[in-house]
Amino acid sequence: MMMDEEQDRIGNLSDDVLAHILSFLELRDAFKTMILSKRWEKVWTLTHSINLNNKSCVRRFDQRLSLDKEIRRRTTFINFINGVLFGDNMIFPVKAFTLSYYFGYADFIRYRHSPYLIKWVDAVSTNDLEKFYFSISIDCTFPALNMPPTLLQCQNLVTLSLESINRVLICFDVLETVCLLSLKYLRLVKVRFEEENTLKNLLSGCPVLEELCMEPGDTCFKSIPHFYFISPSLKILRWKREEGFRGYFVVKAPKLQHLHFVEHSMLGFSMSVSPSLVSVVMEIGSSFGHHGHISVKKLFQGISNAQKLEWSTHHTFMAKVELDNLPEFCNLTHLKIGSCQDLYFVSSIVQHSPYLKHLIFDKDHFISGPMTWRPPVPVPPCLISHLETVEIIAPEGQTSYEIELILYLLHMGKVLKKMVVTPFSCMDLRRKLWEAPKASECKIVFSDFPAGGTSR
Repeated sequence: MMMDEEQDRIGNLSDDVLAHILSFLELRDAFKTMILSKRWEKVWTLTHSINLNNKSCVRRFDQRLSLDKEIRRRTTFINFINGVLFGDNMIFPVKAFTLSYYFGYADFIRYRHSPYLIKWVDAVSTNDLEKFYFSISIDCTFPALNMPPTLLQCQNLVTLSLESINRVLICFDVLETVCLLSLKYLRLVKVRFEEENTLKNLLSGCPVLEELCMEPGDTCFKSIPHFYFISPSLKILRWKREEGFRGYFVVKAPKLQHLHFVEHSMLGFSMSVSPSLVSVVMEIGSSFGHHGHISVKKLFQGISNAQKLEWSTHHTFMAKVELDNLPEFCNLTHLKIGSCQDLYFVSSIVQHSPYLKHLIFDKDHFISGPMTWRPPVPVPPCLISHLETVEIIAPEGQTSYEIELILYLLHMGKVLKKMVVTPFSCMDLRRKLWEAPKASECKIVFSDFPAGGTSR
């Protein structure tokens, strides 16, 4: 009797509960449960979820496959999805759709224009759709897929993720009608926009969008001079592009809380002030505006309200005369500076951050070059009343200007509690810092690794 009860535990569950459990499986595995009993024949069709991956059909992941066998497996895979979406075993309505598709030479031979993919996307693009994840990869030449307009009219869609892995394989034409009234999360990786207004039109049709993540490739835009991020509801903006042409960036998001901006090169950047801004990460490869500089006022005015700032750039592009007129960072308490070729920028931003408490110099990606440390005049207010911790990370050791910076902070930091110096290979440096005059009872920590080591 106990064995019968144990065996009946799953059988006693309702169809809705069983369907929810099966929704976590890849659809082909859920499909196999239909052989368990007559009751299970239709349970998998109640999942309202399609989760598929065709790795098992690709020779790149299974070297035992011949070309003929790969073609047969891909054909079976395509026929299976067609049956799910259009056949007798149709899953309806589809609320969640996840497809990771790997193109191979077999696709190029039999399906040169991949109409089946667009047909699948169009079939699930209804007002019942809530989550859509689409990822494609390719090993050979293949035309980009133009997403059907129906996908951008799913009024209950909450999550939308489109990703090309190897190269740009997804594109959008001119968007005239976008009606994503419930969309909160949008992720676009190597998705090409055919015209400048495409991105602007896309965001205008997402009235409750909260998070936007974009990683465009080098061919995702066709001579687009401006990138407009205009959204009244956006809270998180992530942009990462490590190659490609220069452009102008305009951010107007009054509710923005987090900005993560990694850009290979740009001609200009402006951002409207967001009262709720918490953290900003900016990594800029090279930036060139008029006469080799971009407007510091436009660059920093929009992010001056941040509480935490991480800054890194590989080229000096800010005119020193403009650095003297930086806006006040009145909310900034945490500052991390990575790659930086100009210590004048360091002193300027510290000077304009009166409530700074934590300061980190991460020289892991510094570009070597002539630098000199000139103490700011007057003494920055944060050194007198707020700066508590300083960490200097320099894997290859400290240079003379960095030692001058460390000594200056020790001498002027009246409320400084802790300074971490990495690494501590130089005994002369340790002795010099221990013996240096200090404005406070600062604890000095020498470490081979951040946040650890010996102290005094």
